[in-house]
Amino acid sequence: MKLANKKIIIGILSANILLILFAVCGKILTRFVYEDHLDDTVISVDGESITLREFGYYIYKVEDFVQNQALLYDRENPKLWWNTHFSAGLDSQFVCDYAKKVAINTCICDQIYCMEAQERGLQLNDAAQAQTLSESKDLFMKMTSLQLKATGLNEETIKKMNRRHTIASKYAESLYVTQDFSRYSGEPKDLLNWDGEYYQEVILPNHTVKLNDKILDKIVLGKITVNK
Repeated sequence: MKLANKKIIIGILSANILLILFAVCGKILTRFVYEDHLDDTVISVDGESITLREFGYYIYKVEDFVQNQALLYDRENPKLWWNTHFSAGLDSQFVCDYAKKVAINTCICDQIYCMEAQERGLQLNDAAQAQTLSESKDLFMKMTSLQLKATGLNEETIKKMNRRHTIASKYAESLYVTQDFSRYSGEPKDLLNWDGEYYQEVILPNHTVKLNDKILDKIVLGKITVNK
């Protein structure tokens, strides 16, 4: 082989090796480490921030619910359910993607309802507060040390988020009897859910919601607190 040809081949190989090295280094540098972002804001509603640690409450709740479905679908390989794709026109999506959608929008809905409840002076009575504390304790005790570490949750954060969820639920119940749903079909409970028509058309537009897609896009449900 001529020397010139050898030099060309060596040059091509060297260039390929450099490209591979750059690609590997790029992946390492841009690799998303969940634990490094626990105190970063992932959602804000009317300027009120929700951190990834706080959002972990919803991640755990949704993953726990869907994982139970996954185990019924295939106990030996629950990941199959999480990666199942449902074809439904524009709503076609994977279970893992829909689960994240539920977690994000439930979190936003709770925040909105809780803020509106506080503006109207709605508070939990002693019985509701005691029940909320008991439920928070049960949830904390149910989570494994690995799940707590993965989400960054602790008992105080769980109490805070569970209280917010309870206030939001109580506020939604108060709307059942005070709002006019005459032009809608369906039950008030469904209409006021995060994907309900009344919530989407009347309540949500009155609030400013911002998502930190740089973080949320990196999160894949079905592998944070389950299937480790």
